[in-house]
Amino acid sequence: MGERVKKGFKISRLVLQIFAEFDCERDHIMSGKLKMKQIATQTGYSISTVSRVLSGKSYTSEKARAAIVKCARRLGVLEEMASGRLLINGIAVFAPARTFTANGDTFYQEVTKGIADAVAPHDVYLSWCGLEERQADIRLFLDKTGSKHINAIIIIGTDDPTIFKLAASLNKPCVLINSHDKEMALDAVSPDHHAIGYSALRHLFEHGHRRVLSLTCLRRETLYTRLEGIKQAYRDYHVPFDPAQSLIVTEGFSAHEAEQALEDWLTSHPRDLWPEAIFPGSSGMTVGVQRVLARLGLRVPQDISLLTTDFGWHLSNASITGVEVPCRELGIEAVHLLQTRLNRPQAPIFNLLLQGKVREAGSVISATRHMARAAISP
Repeated sequence: MGERVKKGFKISRLVLQIFAEFDCERDHIMSGKLKMKQIATQTGYSISTVSRVLSGKSYTSEKARAAIVKCARRLGVLEEMASGRLLINGIAVFAPARTFTANGDTFYQEVTKGIADAVAPHDVYLSWCGLEERQADIRLFLDKTGSKHINAIIIIGTDDPTIFKLAASLNKPCVLINSHDKEMALDAVSPDHHAIGYSALRHLFEHGHRRVLSLTCLRRETLYTRLEGIKQAYRDYHVPFDPAQSLIVTEGFSAHEAEQALEDWLTSHPRDLWPEAIFPGSSGMTVGVQRVLARLGLRVPQDISLLTTDFGWHLSNASITGVEVPCRELGIEAVHLLQTRLNRPQAPIFNLLLQGKVREAGSVISATRHMARAAISP
């Protein structure tokens, strides 16, 4: 008898727990329905239209969407919704025109793939458009962003301040990728270029190298930021930075430019001033550097260390130690920033910096200041 009572008590407690969970879930569902009814009453739209907007469906008018989202925000519904729900109908994505060509900018192509990955689970329309880094086509920008199907904007790799001012005035959430708004009016996500430059030189300095030659392009402000990180590492490790001995600047990132520039530099400098380590600013530049070293009979890393920086897919194919630059992640985080701005329009402006990381591939050896020099002396 006692055993039966004990079992009965356990069953009763389990039943009570199930009823309690059901009641809590029912209250949650009823609360959601009541709020949808409340939104419908206050906006004048049907409950089905409210449901479509709050589910992130794109087949509603911009007027209806704006009114419903505004009401939902006022009632606190947006803060209660799952953060993964994307309440955006259409996103206009702008990037340099070379991004959208077959053999174009692979870095920005990876960024656009990240955007597409982030919106894939949602019913969101993406519009892609070329927009140059400077002196961008303002009429084209306004035409694309003014479409009734577009209620959010992503701008990739543009430095035109006029575009930034216009974007800030459109009353649509806008996120910059790998760009900097000096007016601090737009959310942005970028690789931490300063930290990436610093990490690369720190890695070489901590391996004992002191004569380091960096190759870079300075066509964008983000690249000047990376150069400042390089210089900071020189200061922190008490190594003099002499641009004539430590830096080669090219117009672009191509292998041909890097090859020609490095060959000219080595020809104009005595052999005892040649670098112990070389830091090309991309995998493409690294190919040009490798060609020059091969012609001179210099081995990597036995005679000279080599470190590069690029996004992960390029580094894995290059088999060179490098600092991995966030790339596809930029597109994913940009979409999340759009949703955050939509849910919290009064929040402070965000400037999100994504960190890189060193990926070892055996092309940098430990050395004293003169070990590498002795190895390549005739």
